[in-house]
Amino acid sequence: MAPRVLTVTTRSVDETRIVGAALAPTLLPGDVISLTGDLGAGKTALVQGIAAASGVEGRVTSPTFTIVHEYEGRYPFIHLDVYRLNSFQEVLDLGFEEFLDPDSLVVVEWGSAIAPLLPRRHLEIELRQTDGDDLNERFLVFRPRGQEWIRKIQEMRSTAEALLDAVSVESSDGPRFVVTEDPFFRDDRGVNPPPHQEH
Repeated sequence: MAPRVLTVTTRSVDETRIVGAALAPTLLPGDVISLTGDLGAGKTALVQGIAAASGVEGRVTSPTFTIVHEYEGRYPFIHLDVYRLNSFQEVLDLGFEEFLDPDSLVVVEWGSAIAPLLPRRHLEIELRQTDGDDLNERFLVFRPRGQEWIRKIQEMRSTAEALLDAVSVESSDGPRFVVTEDPFFRDDRGVNPPPHQEH
């Protein structure tokens, strides 16, 4: 059976931050999160939510030009953006392996570009802009890599549902949280399993 993924719909930058804040209490030192997806889809907003709820004070910005930002919170918090790096060697020369510190939380923007360098157990979050009329609407697709991430996502969902319901001023046209089998998963024969949905 294919791994399950959770897709969350947000309708504003603040709602994307709320989802990040809901994830933060589940995180522990050594956890690695890889962010991928569309440009301008809210990766930095998600990181801001995680950081604020992890005790980071002050402004959290994208490290696009500096590559790395380090913050102090409940645990050391490392935010990397590898968008401008052109090769695995550049990433390694940056000291990437040292950033994977078991005492720190690590978030990597554009992590899919360096997937082979990431630990086997990590959380991948893809952020996509929707094709609808609402330019603020986003899909956040959570792909757990490891059993512990499945539990963490379930805990995040519980918190995020309550928080988003509390701040939402409009009724939803559809479910905010949808669990599906991973459409990118292929079994040992290279075949996608039949789709299954659970709301």
